Formats: sequence, C-alpha cells, structure tokens
Amino acid sequence: MKKHLPISLLVLLFACGGNETKNKEQKNLLDNLQVSVDTVIIDSGEEIFVPNMLNVQSQSADGTKLFSFYEPDFEFFEISLEEMKLLERHPFEKEGPESIKGWVDNFQMLNGNEIFLHDEASPNLFSLDGQKTKQYELDWEEIINFKTEGPFSSPNDFFISPDKSKFLFIPMNFGEPAEGLGIIDIKKKTGEIRKLPALDLTFGFQVIFQQENSASFFGDNLSLQLVNDRFIIHSGSTADIYTYDYKPDSLKLITFDHQLVENNKTGEFPHKADSRERQMEIVGQIRKQITFQKFYWDPFRKMYFRFGTKNFLMPNKDVKRSADCYLFAYDENLNLLGEKFLEEFQNIPYNGYFYQGAFYSYSPIGDEAGFTVYTFNF
Repeated sequence: MKKHLPISLLVLLFACGGNETKNKEQKNLLDNLQVSVDTVIIDSGEEIFVPNMLNVQSQSADGTKLFSFYEPDFEFFEISLEEMKLLERHPFEKEGPESIKGWVDNFQMLNGNEIFLHDEASPNLFSLDGQKTKQYELDWEEIINFKTEGPFSSPNDFFISPDKSKFLFIPMNFGEPAEGLGIIDIKKKTGEIRKLPALDLTFGFQVIFQQENSASFFGDNLSLQLVNDRFIIHSGSTADIYTYDYKPDSLKLITFDHQLVENNKTGEFPHKADSRERQMEIVGQIRKQITFQKFYWDPFRKMYFRFGTKNFLMPNKDVKRSADCYLFAYDENLNLLGEKFLEEFQNIPYNGYFYQGAFYSYSPIGDEAGFTVYTFNF
C-alpha cells in the first residue's frame, strides 16, 4: 500500500440536539486525529473488464466482501476486502424467467449472499448463481394509495428489512415532492406512507429540465439507507434526519445543532429550467450552501461518519470538480460528536465502506480496479 497524502486534522467537537433535549458539550475525542489517504489495487488476475463500470455496489452482510453489478456482461463481481482480490464473477440472465428486468441502480446483499433488488417490474430475491428465488407482486395504488406517473417514476432506494418482513422505499413521481417513507408489510400485503415534514424543504432545492422524451434532475433529494441494521432517511438540504426501526415499527426525528456549518439550506430557487445550461447555473447557486451526504458506520469504533460540502463546483472542460469539505462524527445513538473543515480536501468520497477501521472508497486507478483508503488515527 503506497501512501500518497498524509493529512493532520484537529477536530473540534460540538453538542448535538436530539428529539427533545440537547446534549451537553462533550470531550473532544478527536483532538489528535490524523488522516492518511492511500491507494490500493484489486488483484483481478487475468480478468478483463472496465473498472469504471463497477459503480453499483453493496457490502456483504458480514462486511468482509464487496459485490458490484457489472452491466456490460450482466454479472455480479465478488471482491474480498480482506485479500483485496476479485474472487468470482457471477453471471445472470438478460432474458427469460430468471432474468433481471431492466437496469440495476440499487441492490442489497442479505445474509447467505442472497441478493435483493427491485428491477423495472418487481422486487426480487436472487441467489448468487443467478436463480430467482422469490418474486414479489405489488400493486402500489392498492397497497399504499400511490400511483406512478410516466416513464420517469419509480420507487426510490428500495430496501427489504433484514428479517424480510417489510419493504422500505421513498415513493416519488419525477418532478414532484417525495411522498414520504413507504412501508409495506410483506406478509399482510398492507402498507402506508409516513410523512417526513422535517425534510419537506428538500423540494425547494431541486431543479429539473425536461424536453420531449428526455429529462434530467439535479439538486438535493430524499435518500434512504440501511446502516448498522438501522434505516436512515436524510436529505442534502438539512442536517436533520429520520430513523426507522423496522422491528417495533418506529419512526423517529433526530435534529442537530451544528456550529461549524448551517443546519439547512435557505432561499428560493426556480424548480424548472428552460435549458440544461440554466439548470446547471441554478444548481451551482444551490450548491454554494451546505450539502449533507450519506452516513457510514464504522463497526471497529462503533461510530457513524458523514461528509458535507459547500461551494461545490461541477466539473466541465474548464473546471475541475472541487468543494469545501467537512467531516461529521456521531456516536452509536447518532449524537453529534464533532465537525471539522477538511482544509486539504478538495473532494469527498462519493461512496464507501468501513473495514477494520479504515474507510474504503471504490476508485479505479488507471485501467485497474482499486480503492482510495482513508485511515482515521486518533
């Protein structure tokens, strides 16, 4: 492993506000934090593939492997994080009763290396040998009173609970506000949409451009994650989040009181643009403000981490992607422990996974598959 960029960070900690009370100021756990950034290459043997096409990923339930869907050959790649090696390529059918219908933009690894995904037709369970073990038939309008409209509508961030008792997703029609959190009891075939009022401001920071049969969306969105056996619903527009515990069927709002950055975006922006250029201009104005990213769980330290950006610049032929970058840290109960401006960072990882205390972000290195590895020492 070759070290490329050592970074020393002094992190100041601030208190976090919960549902009803605010925590008292806590001792700074990261006073002497140092971050080293390394790169590692995955041993792919003699396998030939395009590493940039391995972007749709899911960590195994035990955290030791990474699975990625390779669309050109309709395969799932199995990568060992321990050995940093491509273990196997698992081919799937493109047509027929065992096939995946359409594209794969999200999937979920379950215990026993079972794969759950929602394709264009329905939610499905697959084995790693490409066999469809379960296909669920859903009538959105009947179960949750939600009607999809047009080709750009779909359930977003569709998950199954680890005990396979519930479906969780964000129902939303293109260009309209998200409906809330969709919850379906699989056995009873009943469901509901739980409203998420603390995240309603998100719609004010979305910009769409639509022309004939094409459309594009930029800006903030509601996102659903399954992290450490806990569902988290968050938005780029605000620090506040909802957590959902699928066992007692409990939805909880958690609020934060940041000192280093604002707690949410403000202002009014056009929702529709009449050209792609105008769309990107509006998005550029929106992304000058704080944008909160997804959560990552470090089982080694039993802490959550989250990145954020301000003054984000979209890359083009004249400008490289860059931003003012921030790091936030939380305890097991999602109390905010610290927030820090990462002065020497120009980019933050788009995605990643903790393994043995280090953060691995998939990042091809030339023609090789690999990771950028962020090690937090404190």
